[in-house]
Amino acid sequence: MRFPKIAAATSVVLLAAACGGNSESGGGEADSLTVWVMGTSQEPLVEYFEDTEARFQESHPGVSVEVEFIPWPDAQESITNALAGGDAPDVLEVGNDQVSSWAAQGALMDITEQVEGWDAAAGIDPKALEYGTYEGVQYGVPWFSGVRTLYYRADWLKELGHEPPETWDELVEVAEDIKAEYEVPGFAAPTDFTNGIASFIWSNGGEIAVQNGDTWEGRLTDPATVEAIEFYAGLTTDGISPQDYVGQNELIALADMANSELGMYIDGGWALTSMEEQAGDPSVIEDIAAAPIPGAEGIAPAFAGGSALTVFTTTEHPDLAFDLLTVLGDEEGGKGYADVAGFFPAYPHLLESEEYQEDPDRAAAATQMQNTRFFPTTPRWTAADQDNKILPSAVLEIVQGGDSEKVLEAANEELTSILNEPVE
Repeated sequence: MRFPKIAAATSVVLLAAACGGNSESGGGEADSLTVWVMGTSQEPLVEYFEDTEARFQESHPGVSVEVEFIPWPDAQESITNALAGGDAPDVLEVGNDQVSSWAAQGALMDITEQVEGWDAAAGIDPKALEYGTYEGVQYGVPWFSGVRTLYYRADWLKELGHEPPETWDELVEVAEDIKAEYEVPGFAAPTDFTNGIASFIWSNGGEIAVQNGDTWEGRLTDPATVEAIEFYAGLTTDGISPQDYVGQNELIALADMANSELGMYIDGGWALTSMEEQAGDPSVIEDIAAAPIPGAEGIAPAFAGGSALTVFTTTEHPDLAFDLLTVLGDEEGGKGYADVAGFFPAYPHLLESEEYQEDPDRAAAATQMQNTRFFPTTPRWTAADQDNKILPSAVLEIVQGGDSEKVLEAANEELTSILNEPVE
């Protein structure tokens, strides 16, 4: 297995000559296949791919697997260049919320029939598998997932006689007690935080948008959605969450949590490493624990972020590329990558094991992983959320004093319009 220039350069796009074009053309077996993985190289990941290559070569001896790490900020340009005829992979990792967008642009191969004949697919979370489709066609297979949970100061809650909050009422009660006792904000509710806001909406029975036939309908004006958004915005206007977080995303709360300046906030497991780096007193990290996100009446659903494995449309060996995808994405391969990368496998029954449920660092997320949701499966979701920030902007306007009914009516019209724009 070769990792082109990985040790020397992980912050730039690593494009090697080895790709689909390095394989034999025509009907012969390929000499090599290339996998593009998003992120940067780390020794545990290198070891994982070495094991993957060995497993793959049990069925395809002599075919090497070449792995190239593409930093996430460079992914758009790299895939676009590959579509234009540049160096391209055979197997490609994309964010699970990007499958429909790249499928619409012609970057991904239709793997519907292959997935239907793949035994391991029966054990994958069906909702996650469906999220890899676009217009009824399967383009991606879940590789791993990650969810956000509620981080809290376990020592403070113990001193206050509280368990981690499981409902909105309990969240407010615990946050108020933290502020009264420790003179720091009890909870952070940043307004530029679609993933967090969505959990509040879903937990109250609301929706962001639903598909009716070929048409998308915004649901930001539905009573359950409105109530959830008003509650989330009210956390700031009522003083539970400080004004400093208005207009900000969850990253602003990370340093506060790591330095005993905040009692609770929502973030993913990947945040712990950053907390360790930013903590003035490293021992504080030992007192930070996680629990499922509290909802209106119980655990709130969380967006199941993660990545999908796809076959790039220009591969010269589609069947072989899909075989490699199955080695990466079956229970052994999917769990193996999730473990070394700090995420969770896409196979729900694996999360029920003691390995996840009894590990204090992973138990909350493993439980949260069993209550997940997904954003609208359309290429236009990126335009609605990342480009136009429709939901965060509406929450921001309400926090700043806007009339929620008028704000959400306008936001809903914009959301519906953007989701129904033609896909270029």
